[in-house]
Amino acid sequence: MVIKFFLPIVAGLSIVLQGTLNRNSATQIGLVSAILLNAGILLLLAGALWLLMKFQIISGTPALSAKPFMDLRWWQLLPGLCGFLIVFATPMAIENFGANLTFSVIICTQLLVSLFWDSYAQKTPPSWMSLVGVAVMCVGLFILMSSKK
Repeated sequence: MVIKFFLPIVAGLSIVLQGTLNRNSATQIGLVSAILLNAGILLLLAGALWLLMKFQIISGTPALSAKPFMDLRWWQLLPGLCGFLIVFATPMAIENFGANLTFSVIICTQLLVSLFWDSYAQKTPPSWMSLVGVAVMCVGLFILMSSKK
């Protein structure tokens, strides 16, 4: 259970590091070059993982299996587009607003969208506690934004 809780922490840490390091890389090699470098490393690591899973050198859950790319749907391309937009937009936002405000906006956006997504997927309205929690986060964002003027 501790490992499962650690995963979103690693993701959050990685998102902040990636965005801020890409911003720094953009000043040296340019953001487009940094994106290409990131994509190359991602392709190398994803390919290695796919091969290790495909040939059962390592095993995982059914969701982590390396199945063939058959009957792909158009929407299965969207996560790659989203990843590109994250890598492209985050360093530019950090450049304009700083890391603190950028990630505050990102987090509030994620909370709002995930609130609606969960409600749609589970076909139930969000709980009052969820609504209040997200509202508190958004109020905190507005306080943070007003202090930056």
